Amino acid sequence: MNAFPAPRVLVADNEAFTLRLLEATFRKGAFEVVACRNGAEALRAAGQTAPQLIVMDGLMTAPDSLSAIRQLKQNPRTQHIPVIVLSSNGQVLTQAEAIEAGADLFLTKPFSPTRLLAEARRILAEPLELAASARPSRAGVG
Repeated sequence: MNAFPAPRVLVADNEAFTLRLLEATFRKGAFEVVACRNGAEALRAAGQTAPQLIVMDGLMTAPDSLSAIRQLKQNPRTQHIPVIVLSSNGQVLTQAEAIEAGADLFLTKPFSPTRLLAEARRILAEPLELAASARPSRAGVG
């Protein structure tokens, strides 16, 4: 039995196919998944379910992706949650806009499920690495 609970990821995409693909990708990667079909659902679910990571489409609706990211980052309950934005190359949303709004990573569609899982794990490991580096060194103790 695993001593650590599965990390919770909130995935949000208004395209049903992509939402199912995201759900399957993260479930296969041993994540607990909360799925949302639009920006309003994602904002509500983020406050209620306390995910460790949010992955959202770059063309979310009601509110749009940039507004949703800004609201997440301004809310004390959700501002610490890393956000990955997935967007097609031809979409209006640019990487710079997403990062400026508060996204931690911008990936283009179509995306590699393997890379998405690797990036999600890397982002989730960063706080652990920072905490470990802040502890006093135990080198030479023993």
